[in-house]
Amino acid sequence: MASIRDIKLRIASTRNIEHITKAMKMVAAARLKKAQARLEAARPYARKMAEVTLDLAALTPWSFNVLLRPHHQLNRVLVVVFTGDKGLAGGFHNNIADKAMEFGDGLKSHQVSYYVIGRKGYQRFIQRGYPVYKRFEQNVAGVSFADAQAMAEELIANYIDEKFDVIYLFYAKFYSAMNQKPRPFQLLPIDPTQAHRKEESGLFIFEPGRRQVLNGILPRYIESEIFRAFLETEAGELGSRMSAMSAAADNAAEIIAEYQLEYNRLRQAKITKEITEIISGAEALTSDTE
Repeated sequence: MASIRDIKLRIASTRNIEHITKAMKMVAAARLKKAQARLEAARPYARKMAEVTLDLAALTPWSFNVLLRPHHQLNRVLVVVFTGDKGLAGGFHNNIADKAMEFGDGLKSHQVSYYVIGRKGYQRFIQRGYPVYKRFEQNVAGVSFADAQAMAEELIANYIDEKFDVIYLFYAKFYSAMNQKPRPFQLLPIDPTQAHRKEESGLFIFEPGRRQVLNGILPRYIESEIFRAFLETEAGELGSRMSAMSAAADNAAEIIAEYQLEYNRLRQAKITKEITEIISGAEALTSDTE
């Protein structure tokens, strides 16, 4: 049985953990607010870019642009997996990595390669024995649009050179601090069937021409989708960390309450024992004097 001194040390150490997790929760909440602001600022642009691009692609023969044109064989698949670099975020990183591996396993007739973004995701892939085609070496937090542009150029080049036949982005879409849902998104070839297609009735005038407009807008669309995946991942990681630290702080408070009850019980037992000894000693002295 633990002594009163042991219980006091446990209470003190658990209270320190509670203070640390509360501080980490506040830091994550402050960073999440900024990440959400970046995400909310980028979402309308990405949404409108996707709408315009897919509608235009749906009205244009796929042969006009190589990014719309499927390869003859669709065997080689690249899955770009977005995770983060830091822990203490619950199961956020492992959940994305596991779902991505599950998605890749479902493509049984394909040769699947993984391009992993984030140190935690990379560690999960290595832990489970999945080979990684490439790893994103930079820090995920605070990634700039220029980084997304560089990645877009790399992925476009891989597709045009037919190194890969299909390229997916796999990331957790951010809904709230408590809700992020991992999902695959086909980046290349661009799928015009996702468009809310409008009837071609003379409402659109293209200048200098439909093909030229499409050639210019498709790379921008890919860049915006990659940047959005980065921002969704950053917000999701911070939201998960805030939730995890909140739960940890609550658990620490419950443990402290349990330790406090145990401390009070032991202290009361010690006091009762001391009182009993005093009374017994007093009775012994009284009987001796008689």
